Amino acid sequence: MKRALHTLTMSTTTARSASQPQWRQPAKTASVPLMIYNSLTRTKTEFNTLVPNHVTWYCCGPTVYDHSHMGHARNYVSTDISRRILQDYFGYNVTFVQNVTDIDDKIIVAARQEYLFEQKLANVHDSVTEPLLKQGREFLAYYINKNLSDFNQNIEKDLVAWTQSLDITALAVSSPKLPMHVKAATAAHKVLYDSAALNTPLPTFLESIRDVAMPALDKEYGSTVNDPSIFKKLPSYWEGKFNEDMARLNVLPPTYTTRVSEYIPEIMAFVEKIISNGFAYPTKDGSVYFDTAKFENDPKHDYAKLQPWNKGDMSLINDGEGSLSLGQESKKNPADFALWKASKPGEPAWDSKWGPGRPGWHIECSVMASDITGETMDIHSGGIDLCFPHHDNELAQSEAYFNNEQWVNYFMHNGHLHIQGQKMSKSLKNFITIEQALNDFTSRQMRLVFAMSAWDRPLDFKDSLIKEIKAYESTMSKFFTNVRAFYRDHRDLISNGELPPTKLGEEEKQLHKDLKKAQDDVHNAFCDNLSSHVALRVLSDLVSKTNNYIQSRSADASKLRIESLLAVTNWTVRILSILGFKTRPDGLGWSDDSSETSSGAGSVEELAMPYVKALSQFRDSVRTLAIDKASADRILSECDGVRGKLINLGVSLDDRPNGGALVKFLNNEEKEELIKQQEQKEEAARQKELKKQQQAAANAKKEEERKQKMKINPAEMFKDSAYSEWDEAGLPTKDAQGEEVSKSMRKKLAKQQQAQQKLYDEYLQQKDN
Repeated sequence: MKRALHTLTMSTTTARSASQPQWRQPAKTASVPLMIYNSLTRTKTEFNTLVPNHVTWYCCGPTVYDHSHMGHARNYVSTDISRRILQDYFGYNVTFVQNVTDIDDKIIVAARQEYLFEQKLANVHDSVTEPLLKQGREFLAYYINKNLSDFNQNIEKDLVAWTQSLDITALAVSSPKLPMHVKAATAAHKVLYDSAALNTPLPTFLESIRDVAMPALDKEYGSTVNDPSIFKKLPSYWEGKFNEDMARLNVLPPTYTTRVSEYIPEIMAFVEKIISNGFAYPTKDGSVYFDTAKFENDPKHDYAKLQPWNKGDMSLINDGEGSLSLGQESKKNPADFALWKASKPGEPAWDSKWGPGRPGWHIECSVMASDITGETMDIHSGGIDLCFPHHDNELAQSEAYFNNEQWVNYFMHNGHLHIQGQKMSKSLKNFITIEQALNDFTSRQMRLVFAMSAWDRPLDFKDSLIKEIKAYESTMSKFFTNVRAFYRDHRDLISNGELPPTKLGEEEKQLHKDLKKAQDDVHNAFCDNLSSHVALRVLSDLVSKTNNYIQSRSADASKLRIESLLAVTNWTVRILSILGFKTRPDGLGWSDDSSETSSGAGSVEELAMPYVKALSQFRDSVRTLAIDKASADRILSECDGVRGKLINLGVSLDDRPNGGALVKFLNNEEKEELIKQQEQKEEAARQKELKKQQQAAANAKKEEERKQKMKINPAEMFKDSAYSEWDEAGLPTKDAQGEEVSKSMRKKLAKQQQAQQKLYDEYLQQKDN
């Protein structure tokens, strides 16, 4: 009992005296800060949010009155890529607010003009008539007088020659809208002064004069358009089209969408507070203007933070105010901008304490953004062309409202888009719509264009860039196809009870090092201004190294380690997914664009039938050949045949040195390439067979000629008009003129006769038999 008690006491004492072994904390690794180019500093600045782990972000959305174009695609896809990196790579919770401007001078004019064109022309006429021609010519004269004032000649006789004499490219530098005006005028002139104008189909005629007719109709009847539904119908339609375009480009929808027409009361209250804070004033016409001088002279505030060098540029200021605001000069300073615009006849209006009116362009974004983000936000974004006056005016009026010094912490402006070196503009009507672009390029190719370029730099959408993008896409697609084929082989081995080796060799360890370096390089790229273009090139380099590894194992596929391939592929696809590329559910590549638009998978029978039929036909052919004991060549030919059928179905069978074909499921580009190669091979085989047939025909003809020649008796072979006398053997002695045949010629003729004698003897022998 004492011994047991002693033992228990010892155990208890030992347990109490034991201590946790020392843990050595690893050294802290240096972290790379996230840097973003900030238009407010014109430098890359470290990104710090107002609230940890959260980002408030307002993006200037579309003004919806026409097709969305490639400039919009550049802006919203580039923004989408940056947004995805912040939320899906860095893990921020992003509240992304984007507005829709559905009240604006351009919308008002476009809505009126579309309405008037329908009511005054399209819905009135059934065909082209003399009165309609006369009216159209008046429209053209008005358009030319307004937009091509340098032309003072006869419109009918001289307009075309005059426009052809212009150096439009040079003149467009100082007059950017000149090409648009020339195009509209010449298109109308062509149908209006055509000798067969009265026979022109009405839709063709109206479309040709549309651009010259609408301004004239608007000038005459615009003030009579007062139905609010007219001003709502157009932006509603184009907002829907914009959303469709964004969905096709795989742009994430906003967390919250704000629409100007739903914020009229809040806009009035916002304007009223700016007035009470002393930075705005009403005018006698019922408008309210922001006092830029008062704001700029306030010690707490700065005006034009983004582009201070432009704050006196009246062309930019007037363009920002809108075409319907020009001429309202009751403001104190030319640089002052409208917060509230008094509405004239033909414009939508809301009752306010200053009179019937509507919001100014700039105030809309301040009110809608602040309603959700509050008095300060982390990020505000938009196109670089919005810096001044739009964004500078947003900053001024918001800081005047909140009486703070910094409404936005980071301003991100996407660079301009040029098409083959030319800047696009909706107002210049020289744009390529997103819908048109998606007829020529896939959504993935368009995203690659923007992802492969720095978001804050200008981008030229030109042929060389498209070629580079397609080559990049092809390289990645082929890599994914190969990996999936190897992985399928790996699973087949396991299903057959085999366990492939997993131990890493030096090549796999090197590939692992390459993967780790790529992961570090992509992280550094994202930290350095969200540089997707650098990250994509890192992925390309990693894929190239992985392809080299695959090639090194091509002689013996059993040495290839599938886990190494999957590690590279899964991470590569993850980064592509973060950048907004649609990827496969299995993580082994990006989705094939053709499958993205598929209406849905069919039944198992429908999906499998083409493949089963090809194999069934192959079995029938091989079975028949085996019964007939056909040659190996014929069986191999059938094998080539089924391979060709499978290529047409998107499956490639690649022979390997150690036997067992590598099965690949092809994307569209790979399929088309192999079909082309197959067609070339088949054509070469056809040409070879044709030559063989031609040679056989030539040989047959030659043999027939020989058979006919065999029937000729040697004694009779020279009895023709070329000679006049012969000896008893039938050899010529004199020619047709009675001259003796020379000895050398007789010797030659004798040899020919001897050769013929052999043929004739052969003929007689065959005849006897």
